[in-house]
Amino acid sequence: MKIKNLALLLLLGSPFLHAAGNVTIYPDNQKVTDVERLADLVTQPSLTHVWWPGAVISERQASAVAEQQHQKLLASLSRFAAEEDGDDAAAINGVRQQMQAIKVTGRQFVDLSPDWVRVHPRANVPLQGEYSLWVGPQPTTITLLGLVSSPGAKPFVAGRSADEYLDGIDKLSGADRSYAWVIYPDGKTQKAPVAYWNHRHVELTPGSILFVGFKERLFNSEFNELNQQILNSLTHRRPD
Repeated sequence: MKIKNLALLLLLGSPFLHAAGNVTIYPDNQKVTDVERLADLVTQPSLTHVWWPGAVISERQASAVAEQQHQKLLASLSRFAAEEDGDDAAAINGVRQQMQAIKVTGRQFVDLSPDWVRVHPRANVPLQGEYSLWVGPQPTTITLLGLVSSPGAKPFVAGRSADEYLDGIDKLSGADRSYAWVIYPDGKTQKAPVAYWNHRHVELTPGSILFVGFKERLFNSEFNELNQQILNSLTHRRPD
């Protein structure tokens, strides 16, 4: 079962259970107990100035699954690096170092906007169990990851497209030179054409990740699946 499906089930809970949830809000480590529904959480007075597009709520059991899958990804990257040599091995090890620095959590893929939750009863789901909520101000950067020469935070520029963020950035051995992936702060992803022959204007938002993955390998399906494993970890990334 995919994490997204499991997480949704965990969030909705059993209709026969009525125990309220407990939430720890980061980075201030604020505790909120006996939260019955999502609206009760997102309308807390202390959260008035939160930038909700980048907020992440996670559930404890789903977090254990996310961490397990993330460790499996790191092991796969180590194995692939050991099977390669030279520039290919160095590039894979570079991606592994980037992913090792990322913390994942059992993200619940729900809209946290207080206005949305209040207006749409189906969005106001019950909370049962132990949750974590990460909140913060709107960032001023995007993050470049993957098979690139200079990964890390880059200034966000309104209107700039994925291919423009990659201008002047060298791609490493084995990189996909035609497409990149945009992971938006709300966990949605989009494949962006970035080559001279296929480029299309795909804008990033503040806090987005731009991931340059591995090019498809005709006779290696495991390698092709590696990009999806990385994307899964990136959509479950815990905010800094």
